[in-house]
Amino acid sequence: MVVYVENIKNVREYKKLSKLVGYREKEERIIEKALENTLFSISAYDEGEIVGYGRIIGDESMFLYIQDLMVAPEYQKQKIGTNIMYKLLDQIKEYKEKNPNIQVAIESGFMKEGFFKKFGFKTRKEIRLGDEMILKEESETLLLDWEEEIDEEDLERIVDILNHDGIIIFPTDTVYGLACNCFSERAINKIFEIKQRAKYKPINVLTNSVEKMYQVINNINPIEKRIMAKYFPGAVTIIFDKNEKTPDILTAGLDTIGVRIPNNKIALTILSRIDYPLATTSANISGEDDGIQVKDFITTFDGKVDAIIDGGASPLKKASTIVRVEDNKVKILREGTIKIEDL
Repeated sequence: MVVYVENIKNVREYKKLSKLVGYREKEERIIEKALENTLFSISAYDEGEIVGYGRIIGDESMFLYIQDLMVAPEYQKQKIGTNIMYKLLDQIKEYKEKNPNIQVAIESGFMKEGFFKKFGFKTRKEIRLGDEMILKEESETLLLDWEEEIDEEDLERIVDILNHDGIIIFPTDTVYGLACNCFSERAINKIFEIKQRAKYKPINVLTNSVEKMYQVINNINPIEKRIMAKYFPGAVTIIFDKNEKTPDILTAGLDTIGVRIPNNKIALTILSRIDYPLATTSANISGEDDGIQVKDFITTFDGKVDAIIDGGASPLKKASTIVRVEDNKVKILREGTIKIEDL
C-alpha cells in the first residue's frame, strides 16, 4: 500500500528516485541545498521504499513553483503522480488564502502537456520566470486530456457537471460538441448565449441508446429503423417527431427533434453514464468553422464552459448528415459526411 508523507528531506532518497526516472545526476550538496529551500513536499512510499515525490518552492508572497514531480517507472500507472499533485495543490490553496495574488507555476519537463491540463495548467500560457515554467491561471474551466485514456475520477466529475446544469465540450466522430442536459432549460439558454446562436435555430441531441431516444421522441417508423440499423452509431442525425417532454427552447418551438448516436468512445462513455440525452451543437461561434480539435476553440470557450475534454482531432472532420423521413421518403436536410447516394 502506497503511503504519502509530508516534508521529508532525504538526499539519498531524492538521488535514488531521480536516477530511476532518468534525471541528470546532481551532486549531493546541490540536492541538500535544494531540499533546504523547499517550502513543502510530498513523498510516496511503498513498503518503505520511495516511489514518488514532488515539492513546492518559492517565496510565499509572489511566486510558487511545483517542481521535481517524480514517479518510479513501475508505479506510473497507479496515479501516484496525480495524488501527489492534488496534495501539493491543496497546500497551495492554503498559501493563496493568505495571499490571493500569488502566482503559481510548474516545471514542465517531467510529464506530457495533458497532465498539466488536468490540473488547470495551460501550456499555451508561458511565464519566463524559470527554466521551462508554466503559468497557472485561475479558470472556471476544467481541462482534461483523454486522448489516450479516459480517467475514471474525471469522468465522475463530468457527470456531476452535467447533472447540475453544467456545460461541457467533448469530442465526437464528426466535430467537437458543446453540450448539456437536454432537459435543463437554464443550461440550454447558456449554450445559445456563449455560442451566439439565434434562438430560432434548434439544437439536436446525442444519446447512446434507443431507449433514451424515447425520452424526446414519440415513435420510430420502419424506414427510420432501417436508417438507424445502418448508420447508428455514426454520422447521421434523424429528425423525429418530438414528444411533450422535450423543451420548446431546444427545438425552437418546432414539433421535431434531431437525434444521433455518435461513433466515438469518449462521447459514448459519457452518454452511458447519464440518464438523459445531451443537447449538443458544434463547438464554435455561430457562423464560424466547426471545431475539429481543441486548439480550434479553446481560446473562445475557455472560462465560459465548465469542462473541455481533449480527445484528439475528430476523425471525420465534418458535421453529420441530417435526414427526415416524410411520406415514406428520405429527405436530406443537410449533407455531411454521409452522401445522398449512400442513403
